[in-house]
Amino acid sequence: MSAFKKVMATMLALGVFAPALAFAQTTSTTSATTLVGQIQTLQTQINSLQQQQQQYLATLQMTLKQGSAGEQVAVLQALLAADPSIYPEGIVSGYFGRLTSEAVKRFQKNNGIEQVGFVGPKTLKKLQERLKERPLAFDNATSTKEVRDGEKREKKNEDRRPCAIVPPGHLIAPGWLKKHKGEDKPIVPECQKLPKGIKDLLDRDDDDDHNTPKPPAYDTVAPIISTVSVSNISTASASISWSTNERATGKVYFSTATPVNLGTALTVGDSSFVKSRTLNLTGLAPSTTYYYVIESKDAALNTSTTSTQSFITAASPVADTVAPVISTVSVSGISVSSASISWQTNESATSKIYYGTTSPVNLGTALTVSNNSLVGGRTLTLTGLASSTTYYYVIESKDAALNTSTTSTQSFVTAAPPIADTVAPVISAISTSNVSSTTAMISWQTNEPATSKIYYGTTSPVNLGTALTISNNSLVASHSLGFSGLASSTTYYYVLESVDAATNTATTSTQSFVTTN
Repeated sequence: MSAFKKVMATMLALGVFAPALAFAQTTSTTSATTLVGQIQTLQTQINSLQQQQQQYLATLQMTLKQGSAGEQVAVLQALLAADPSIYPEGIVSGYFGRLTSEAVKRFQKNNGIEQVGFVGPKTLKKLQERLKERPLAFDNATSTKEVRDGEKREKKNEDRRPCAIVPPGHLIAPGWLKKHKGEDKPIVPECQKLPKGIKDLLDRDDDDDHNTPKPPAYDTVAPIISTVSVSNISTASASISWSTNERATGKVYFSTATPVNLGTALTVGDSSFVKSRTLNLTGLAPSTTYYYVIESKDAALNTSTTSTQSFITAASPVADTVAPVISTVSVSGISVSSASISWQTNESATSKIYYGTTSPVNLGTALTVSNNSLVGGRTLTLTGLASSTTYYYVIESKDAALNTSTTSTQSFVTAAPPIADTVAPVISAISTSNVSSTTAMISWQTNEPATSKIYYGTTSPVNLGTALTISNNSLVASHSLGFSGLASSTTYYYVLESVDAATNTATTSTQSFVTTN
C-alpha cells in the first residue's frame, strides 16, 4: 500500500469527515455564517492531513551492510543524499551497493566513527539522531528497473522516492546557520517544498555578495560584529578589519577625542553587503591616539556598533644629521699596477675613493673609483697605477640621508717591476758514485732551479758539439744523472751544464772518471 493510501485510511479511521456528515444533516437549520465556519474548519482539517501525507515517518532500526535491500536501505540512502558531500550520487534504490558503502564511510569520517563502510551500532545511533533533525518526505520521481555504478534501482510507479527534508524555519534560523558553519544558505533537497516567502528569500541570497539583499519583513536582529583588528599602522594611515555574522554594510567613525561623537567624527564607509571587510583610515597625524567605533547595518537596516576602541599612529622618523663613521682602513694586494683599499662604516653608506700622485688630494680633479650601494663594509680596487710610485688617497662615504664622511689623506707605494735575471746558476758539489765496469752516477748542486745535462766521451777536451749526452729538463737545484753502456777499464771525460728559467747557462770544466776492470 502506498504512503498516501495509508494516510487516507488513517483519515477515515479517525473520523475526519464526521463534520462533513454533520454539516449535511443540518443544512436546513444552520445559518449562512455557521455554514461558512464549518466549511473553513473542514478545509483546515483536509489541508493538515494532506501535509501529513507528505511526511514519511521513517526510522532506522537495524544494522545494514553491502547486499542489504529494502525500505531501511532506502531510508539510509535518502538521509545520506541530503548532504552531497557525503553521497554525491544521491541514488535512492533500496539496495546497499558500493556507492552506498562509500557514502557511509564519509558519514562515519565526518562523525568521528571508524570508517568500516557498513551500519553498525555506533553509526546507527548517529543516523537516528540525524533522522530526527531531517525527517523524510517523498519526491515525485518514478522509474523502472536499472543498474548504475553498481547500485540496483527498482521502484513501482505508484511509489515515490523518499528524501530527507529540512524544517523550513531552520533554513533562516541563526542557530541552524551557525551549526552549518555560517553558510548563508544550507542545502535544500529537491523534494523540499518551501513556503513562498522563504523560497523567495533564499533565491535572492543566491545573488552576488555585493548586491543589496532584500530584507525579510521578520528580520529584527542586528548583525554581530566580531574579530576586530587594526593593521598596517603608519604615521598617517591604518587599516581596520572586522567580520559580521550576516552580510552588512561597514562604517568607521574616528577622531582624536573619546568618546567618539558619531555626529561630528570623521568617517570612512562602504555600502556593499559583505561578511568581512577592511577599511583604510588616511590623513592621520603621527604619534597620535585615534579612537574609533565600527558600525554595520544589514539589509533590514538593523544596526550594530562597537564600543570605542583605539590605536596609536607611528612616530615620524627622527631626521638623520649624523655622518657615518669610517674605520679599519687597510690597503692590500699591492702590485706594480694595482691596489685594493678596504674600510668599514657604522651604518650603511656609499663608497668612494679619490686618489692621485700628489698630496693633498684635490677632490675636484683627482681620479675616483666608487660604488653607490648602501653597505657597512666595502673594498674598492685601484687599477692602472704606475710601478714604484707613491699614491695618495681620500675615502668618502655617504649615508641614506646624504650625510658625508671623508678621511684624511693616506698613501701607499706600488711595487717595483721585477729585475731581469742575467746571472747563470752556480754549479757546485760535483761527485761521482756507483762506478762499475759499465755504469756511473754523477751528482751536483745549483744555487737556483735549473736543468741538468752531461756531455761525455773518451777524449779530452770534450767537444760539446759531437760528444754523447744525457739530460733532464726539469728545473731543480739538486741534480743527478746516471751513465750506462760504458766500456770497462776506460777513462771517461765529461762537462756538466745547467740552464735557469731565464736561459742563463752554466758549464763546468772537463772532469773525468775511470770505469773498473
